[in-house]
Amino acid sequence: MAMAALMMASFPAPAASAEDAEEDKPAYPTAEFAEGAKEATVTDSGITARVFQERRPQIDPDDDVPVLQVIVNGKMVLEHVGTASGMSLPSMSASIVDIDPTNKSKEVYFSSYTGGAHCCSEVVVATETDKGWVAVPVGAFDGDGDYLQDLNDDGEAEIVTVDNNFLYTFDCYACSAAPLVIKSVRDGKLVDITTDPRFAKAHRDWLRQLEDDSDPVERWKSPGFLAGWVAASIRAGEGEQAFKQLQKHWNLATDPGEETCVTGGDIDTCAAKDRKTLKFPERLKLFLDHNGYRF
Repeated sequence: MAMAALMMASFPAPAASAEDAEEDKPAYPTAEFAEGAKEATVTDSGITARVFQERRPQIDPDDDVPVLQVIVNGKMVLEHVGTASGMSLPSMSASIVDIDPTNKSKEVYFSSYTGGAHCCSEVVVATETDKGWVAVPVGAFDGDGDYLQDLNDDGEAEIVTVDNNFLYTFDCYACSAAPLVIKSVRDGKLVDITTDPRFAKAHRDWLRQLEDDSDPVERWKSPGFLAGWVAASIRAGEGEQAFKQLQKHWNLATDPGEETCVTGGDIDTCAAKDRKTLKFPERLKLFLDHNGYRF
């Protein structure tokens, strides 16, 4: 699981070799735009996903919007309209993939880029329920939108990204690490399966990758890295040890502290009685507790 798979590159990729192109092929049947094409389709397991971009004045009078259409047995069973990116070229994809094991049909995973610095890919999953096909909003995430992975090789894909809450809270975007977030769809509803024991190995692997990609000395000076590292350690079952290591290595003498809302709210709207100057380890513990990371 490479960080590049979870974060969006802000620059075009270099020209790929034939071997690279083979490696870059989508893991699932995916609608891909040919050069100059205005639409793309993919068909698998009796399902056709069509994606295109067009002006829908009633939705956005100024920009084209991304559109997903799902066709089954020649009949359109669902149309979903995404958020305009302001880009003239289509920036979206749709994959046909088994996500929900509780129904008989595969799902259509739709990702479209909405524009903005480091942001965002808007993800929707089209799925068949007892009441027909529905579009389940998954969320908007930093990255290129390709978040499908079969983490435990059971034939069902998970939606794997990172917790965006960590990417600016303690340091700059590029200076920050973040723990994994794992989501799925069940019976037409979005479910968070991050803490499912089946994915313990994925969390351990991610933690090891964060550690391998950081400088063993400099990491103790980086609040952005340490915040994500401790949270990833919690998910891997090593949170208490990680936090003790943080306390051991963090230089409290050079940390002036930062005014923090102890209720976990925004400092700008925080009542005076709830404001307190906390050093980084205390601020991190408060943040982790308020965001469901407990050890």
